Amino acid sequence: MIATYLYGNRLLDARPNRDRERTAAGMHVRTVKRREPSHESGDLFGHVDFPIDAVLSVFANFVNGEVCQVGTVGCEGFLEAEAALEVDAARRPSSCQVAGRIVRMPIETFREELRSSAPFARIVRRNVSARLFSAEQFTACSVKHALLERCARCILMTRDRVGRDDFALTHDVLATMLGVRRASVSVAAEKLQQLGAIRYRRGIVVVNDADLLSAAACECYETSKHAFARSLRDDDVAFDEQLYAGLRV
Repeated sequence: MIATYLYGNRLLDARPNRDRERTAAGMHVRTVKRREPSHESGDLFGHVDFPIDAVLSVFANFVNGEVCQVGTVGCEGFLEAEAALEVDAARRPSSCQVAGRIVRMPIETFREELRSSAPFARIVRRNVSARLFSAEQFTACSVKHALLERCARCILMTRDRVGRDDFALTHDVLATMLGVRRASVSVAAEKLQQLGAIRYRRGIVVVNDADLLSAAACECYETSKHAFARSLRDDDVAFDEQLYAGLRV
């Protein structure tokens, strides 16, 4: 399914109106399924994907055949961070982790906008910086914080990215996101359910009480959320404080 892009990705929506009008014709919304690949390692970038309510993941492959998720991207940014750093090809494989919609921008348009639009270039640089900051934060999180806290943080982040309280997120996917065994995730999810924060049935998560879930999550959720919110603040860029403060669509 392909449609013309209107709104939904926070980075794109923070651009000045003149930039939105200039690029509108070449940007289209696509529905992507879970496990649908975005890039394989070594693929030349032909486009840049900006999620709307999908969650895209980046993976690291090991020589023994094991695969580990090393990053996720939602409506706060875009997938191909290397493309903003003058890299021509993907260094790691990526695919859709939570099905939904993305807006796809041709790589030529993306690079022309970086050259011709100072506001867009600033937002992109700040977004890449926020992504690097969050990656470092989550490295510390995986070492210092309990799995229950990390699980709550991951569910909250997914809720923000899809823009609703119910979404498909199996134990297998959550285990991949957190880099732990499925059985460990099942225990953590059951504890969150007992608290009344979520309901979990047949791969569907329902957030019953966001405040309870936030209380169970580690500080890394708010730290990362605020980093991306700050990345959109720019005197030369239209910014809706009420819309973006909570990082929800």
